[in-house]
Amino acid sequence: MTNTARRRNSFAIAFLAAVALTTAVAGAVTAAGAPTNDPLPSWNEGKAKQSIIEFVGKVTTPGSPDFVPATERIAVFDNDGTLWCEQPVPVQLYFVLDRVKALAPQHPEWATTEPFASILRGDMNSALAGGDHALMELLMATHTGNTSEEFERIVKDWIATAKHPGTGRLFTQMVYQPMLELLAYLRANGFKTFIVSGGGIEFMRPWTESVYGVPPEQVVGSSVKTRFEMRDGEPVLARLPELNFNDDKGGKPVGIYQHIGRRPIAAFGNSTGDQQMLEYTQAGGGARFELLVLHDDAAREYAYGPARGLPDAKLGAFTPALDEHAKKDGWTVVRMKDDWKTVFPAAQSTITAIDILLEPDAAMLEHARANNARLLAAYPKGFALDAAHRPHITMLQCFVRTADLPSVSAAAGRVLAAANVAGMKLEAFKYYYAPTGALGVAGICARPTPDLLKLQADIIAAVEPWMVERGPIAAFTAPHDDPALDAGLIEYVAKYVPKYAGEHFNPHVSTGAAPKEYLDRMLAEPFEPFTFSPAGAAIYQLGPFGTAAKKLEEWSSRP
Repeated sequence: MTNTARRRNSFAIAFLAAVALTTAVAGAVTAAGAPTNDPLPSWNEGKAKQSIIEFVGKVTTPGSPDFVPATERIAVFDNDGTLWCEQPVPVQLYFVLDRVKALAPQHPEWATTEPFASILRGDMNSALAGGDHALMELLMATHTGNTSEEFERIVKDWIATAKHPGTGRLFTQMVYQPMLELLAYLRANGFKTFIVSGGGIEFMRPWTESVYGVPPEQVVGSSVKTRFEMRDGEPVLARLPELNFNDDKGGKPVGIYQHIGRRPIAAFGNSTGDQQMLEYTQAGGGARFELLVLHDDAAREYAYGPARGLPDAKLGAFTPALDEHAKKDGWTVVRMKDDWKTVFPAAQSTITAIDILLEPDAAMLEHARANNARLLAAYPKGFALDAAHRPHITMLQCFVRTADLPSVSAAAGRVLAAANVAGMKLEAFKYYYAPTGALGVAGICARPTPDLLKLQADIIAAVEPWMVERGPIAAFTAPHDDPALDAGLIEYVAKYVPKYAGEHFNPHVSTGAAPKEYLDRMLAEPFEPFTFSPAGAAIYQLGPFGTAAKKLEEWSSRP
């Protein structure tokens, strides 16, 4: 190995050690603050990609005439056809079909009643021949009559195993890799990302955070009416067979106004159902960005328009009129065939790199956010604490077989259930930072109490039967552009237990990044200790630079 290679490897290992216990830092930074990797690696170089990067640059650069404060950086995304595949029919319709079959034994009359009879015969075209009325009948029969919690569990169980009929992949693997990168890129630059879809809000909320990194409170969609009731002495929300709100076409701006309360500065869609959302976004003052995805890649996905001579589509149509509107108003049109290097994420690895972590309570969050605001003021190119950069304390990082994830989750869950996690009183007693060249990743340290050390030891012991020595970079959500960083990250996770657990454990919540000189001054200031408790726990799949990138399981520590 050359001296240069050794230096690069040493820097890689040091950088990983600095951020592997932190919240998600979107992209590496050099000492000068410049990105070291392509934020949109699945996008081909061209006008579409460049327009995104130029827009983000001008609205996030202090001093720019187009600068937009982080609080106003709102980006809205349609879901079907924009973030995941909507052909041959939208995913939620497959859920409807499966629910009809599951509920059929309770409804013998469906055998001779349309549209249910056609669904049970496997004749979808006849079932949908009744148009919106038939679809509404199906939705009300399959989405109501239960509580909000019951429906959430039904959706979670279904989405965990449901597969696309054409590819055999899980529907959650039929998401567009370039759009996942775009979501992460925007969040890394201080944007708050929302889904605004004609699909059901209650259908999307149970899984959007684990798939897209968009938490349930940032999902806007169509809904049924709900009513508060007491059932067996327990308060519930009962789902009623009546439409509450249709979040499609002109309903999307209304939904944005009612749920978000701010006009977006960026909007992303793919069909006539999204036109009004993009128009509403563009009508605001200052810099604005609008983008439409054109599906013209029959080889890798589907080709449909009918714009530009493509086949027509009953759902998700991109019409010639919409195409002309986009040209007239300067909207970016992404041609899937030309602008995307890849469409879907790579097949899941047989090994997964995981992070079992504790999520802190409001007391720690308040201090972490206050410190984060201070660090961002000193170093605006750092990272904000948001849905994609959630404060946490890592308890264990390791490799496990992907097929064993349910067993790992169950074992960790038993440990957490047996421990009085909510009753833990942890003392935050100092700031610290881990150096990364001229910068440092800062955090608030907690004292490693006997209870916390025992919990870590119990988690490690419970998960150990499923640990494997190491895994490939495919075990993470994405690789780096630098093989040295890939190798360093793998080595860090492989050595986590002997090198960073037990007597070496440094429990902390990372709060941001800043130049070392600034952090040295911060550490010299008096620190007022405070107590906090874990509010929950979770398992994440690790991402680039050892970040908690994709939530796989979560537990509340509420009594």
